[in-house]
Amino acid sequence: MREFIGGIKFTDIPWQSTSSLWGDESDQPADLNITEYGLARVLSRDDSTGAISLLIKEPPGWHTAAAEAHSVHQEDILLEGDCWYGEEHFEGPTYFSFPPGEFHGPMYTETGALWLVTLDGPFDVTYSEDVRAETMSWFERANR
Repeated sequence: MREFIGGIKFTDIPWQSTSSLWGDESDQPADLNITEYGLARVLSRDDSTGAISLLIKEPPGWHTAAAEAHSVHQEDILLEGDCWYGEEHFEGPTYFSFPPGEFHGPMYTETGALWLVTLDGPFDVTYSEDVRAETMSWFERANR
């Protein structure tokens, strides 16, 4: 069960690398070439279920190399900035809901992005072998 939080300023929660939450580059498939991670503020976590709510900040140009899916339900709110999910472009504020097993992405942010992300269990990831960033119209911009 998550603990009660009666109000806390986001600025009172330290930023940490998302790699500290989900593993570093050495834990990722080599062909994904993940070289930069975002930052996260963990808002709440249930250690018994792995559920977590967090703010994630991604720098301009950040992208994933393939579409991905998770074994748990994921809800995202793009609060600020922009993102491409596949070939569809969005600007904040925008809401997304991904049921378990639903592939989304690859993702790219041109201007940077601030997200509120909620997972209802432990983070895991399965990458698509068919839907890759190098086939997206934004890929060249992402790799400048």
